[in-house]
Amino acid sequence: MVVNKPLTYDPPKVIGVPDSDIDPEGHIPTPLLLTGIEVVVPLWPEPAKEPLETDTLTVCFEQAGQTPVRIPNTYKPEDMRPEFIIRIGPEHLKNNGPGELWYELVNSAGNPSESYKRRLTIDHTPVPVDLKEARFTHADMWGYLYCKTDPPLWEGVNVEIPALQGFNVGDRCEVLWRGYSTLNGSGPEIDSARKTVIRSSLSDQDIREGYSLVIEPYETHIKPMVNNDSATVVYRVFRGAKLVGSSKIALVKIDRIVSGDELPCGP
Repeated sequence: MVVNKPLTYDPPKVIGVPDSDIDPEGHIPTPLLLTGIEVVVPLWPEPAKEPLETDTLTVCFEQAGQTPVRIPNTYKPEDMRPEFIIRIGPEHLKNNGPGELWYELVNSAGNPSESYKRRLTIDHTPVPVDLKEARFTHADMWGYLYCKTDPPLWEGVNVEIPALQGFNVGDRCEVLWRGYSTLNGSGPEIDSARKTVIRSSLSDQDIREGYSLVIEPYETHIKPMVNNDSATVVYRVFRGAKLVGSSKIALVKIDRIVSGDELPCGP
């Protein structure tokens, strides 16, 4: 293939790391820092086709304070596939800070080309897991939601997330509600009752004062808890793909049985 000037391709993707339009900093999740990352390179235009032709693909990662990573692979026509997965091991992901990932290609005619660079960020800082737990606004003093709860359970369960001081405007907060057939949030989870509520961008007011949300609809997420059951709430704060905070578990007891009635209360 004759090329008048080097081609420039889109930056490579990394499995488990959101694209740059979602997370421009490319935070690598902690589990991947421990196991290594997989870089995805799509098949380039006009790959080697003749028996003696070969293309050489080199995946590169550079970060201040670390020896540059260069992983070359040579491909014959029979090796071609829609995309190539190149692994960068955890031994290259030990230093905190930003780095740049890209790939270079030299085709069988000796013509070079390369991709744009993708920013990746390494951060081994432990995630705080002791953020103050959420509060169930209408639970009684013993931590129960029951038939006489006002407003009634079938209008949803109100959850208050406390002030999020120390976090940034634009951070994301994910609230996870889980249901259980016990009073203490243990044992097998009632999978059908699970719900995640995402606040995609925290405001200054959210950070200063916290915010509230409602778990609904009742039929899906609350009704499965009937007699001496419970639910838990955990909230987690993310900066891009990076988990930066996780709360203690908040527990609420749920009992929809009235003594003497054959059926649980409901709408």
